[in-house]
Amino acid sequence: MTNKLLAAIAFALASVAPAAIAGECEDNFSKSGSIFSGTDFSSRVTVPDQSVKDAMAQMRGIMIGEKMDVITEDVETGAMLVEQRSTGTTRAIPTLINVSEEGSAAVVQMTVKTEKGQLAKQDAMRPYMCEILAKLKGGKEGRTAAAQGAKTQNNADVTVKDVYVFSREIAREAKGNAVAVTARHKGRNYALRGRVDYVQEDGEDYNVSFEIPQPGSGLLQVPGDNEPRVGVACLFKPNQLANVLTFRKGDRVVFKGQFLRYDDFKRVLWLQNCVQTR
Repeated sequence: MTNKLLAAIAFALASVAPAAIAGECEDNFSKSGSIFSGTDFSSRVTVPDQSVKDAMAQMRGIMIGEKMDVITEDVETGAMLVEQRSTGTTRAIPTLINVSEEGSAAVVQMTVKTEKGQLAKQDAMRPYMCEILAKLKGGKEGRTAAAQGAKTQNNADVTVKDVYVFSREIAREAKGNAVAVTARHKGRNYALRGRVDYVQEDGEDYNVSFEIPQPGSGLLQVPGDNEPRVGVACLFKPNQLANVLTFRKGDRVVFKGQFLRYDDFKRVLWLQNCVQTR
């Protein structure tokens, strides 16, 4: 989670942008929308002697370094969506990167999109965004940074959650955009606490599902509890069979795995490569 972006969304930063980034980015900075409809903060810079592909690779490395998740990227269209991960108290904050060619240079546009009700001040967002864009480099130095950025992966931290709370969060996200759920979470590592519901074979893997109580059954309520329940299942590899054979319905467990996909028709999500932790 990038503390700098959280600070910019919630409060105006005390410091101003360094002199080195007070040029093109600040001149091109713009704001549209309002707290009632959601606000877009945007700016762009020109990176000399840099291809679209290299500029995008640089931005990938830069944004992951800012503890953002790269949700999707496409070199052909020059589009990348990154997102600050949501927490129990904050919503996901998307940032759209668009890169286009201008002669031998790459033009990089960055747009931070806040939702309605999120407070973000222009004097805070300008230095935050310009500080990021100032990290782009041109020429040989930029191509070296691009090679490194292309290999950078999203942080492999493990998010620990109660499975019921996680299920309700996914229900809320799916209500907004079901397609975005897998794009947002795929590859993230989760350790989920809950009770075993059932165990069954699933191809070569073993599917161990969590028990998910119905909303309104006296458990902790979270936004989205009015949505239909979302099932949560863990896929265990054959080498985990010895552990799987010991699972019983109702057992309290903690399973760690990577988010694989969400099926909105079945209202189920799967973690893969699961292991039991204690």
